[in-house]
Amino acid sequence: MQSSLLRFMTLWKETKVAQKKPGAGLHRRRMHIGRHAVDVHGTYALERPPIVLVHGIGMSGEYFLPYADVLAATHDVYALDLPGYGRTPKPARALTVPELGEVVAGVVEALGLDAPVVVGHSMGCQIVVDAIAGHPGLCAGYMLIGPTVDPAGRSLPAQAMRLLQDTLIESPTSNAVVLRNYLRMGPLRYLRTARHMIADRTEETILRCAVPGLVVRGARDPIASAEWVRLLVRLAPDAALLEIPGGPHNVQHNRPHDLAAACAPFLTTVNGHRPGPRATFPSA
Repeated sequence: MQSSLLRFMTLWKETKVAQKKPGAGLHRRRMHIGRHAVDVHGTYALERPPIVLVHGIGMSGEYFLPYADVLAATHDVYALDLPGYGRTPKPARALTVPELGEVVAGVVEALGLDAPVVVGHSMGCQIVVDAIAGHPGLCAGYMLIGPTVDPAGRSLPAQAMRLLQDTLIESPTSNAVVLRNYLRMGPLRYLRTARHMIADRTEETILRCAVPGLVVRGARDPIASAEWVRLLVRLAPDAALLEIPGGPHNVQHNRPHDLAAACAPFLTTVNGHRPGPRATFPSA
């Protein structure tokens, strides 16, 4: 009887751990970068190498939280909600990719992060590339997951079709997170932002990203085609390609453990070239 009770309690504890809300170990702080508010979900573990997660169009740091939880075992993790995304106040107009890149650079500086790795997903890749190109020395390296915009689909109808195709292979949980964030942003602001996204040229900006990079796609991702990510790797001064077998566009939400394991060698190499631990942390 005692043995059965012990097994039951162990199973109950394991179930509670498995059901823990994503991002439970991260703490949210609101920062102001110039006139814009940014919500930062972070571990604030100063003794670990820092990594910054930048979401894509219509989204927020919410869909990075499963991946952030895995990274938090070894890194100081910060998932951002950029201005007008998540629950942050909406600017008077939709911000352009370069403007959002300036916000990301401002967050890195305001947090006092020393040579972080900056990770973007989807349009977040465009934001990351712009931030790095405009601020040499901003980071030790970067990762682009499912980068946009593929020149073969550079139009609103083409992007809408690819998004629909991806919806059909994403998990119900991921689709629910995407829909909730899209509704929060609103259709008009989404469309205005999409025009900025399509007008931006990642393949030109990445030419000025001198730090080591890793370009990642899920093998089933219809938004970031294999040809497109190979082009970015060829154009980047120092980048490698990684594909997650069977992964959709939102691989960081659907396959966080697989993604973290696959990217670990890159992060280990980049972290090996970082300066020593940070001694202080400015208040947010």
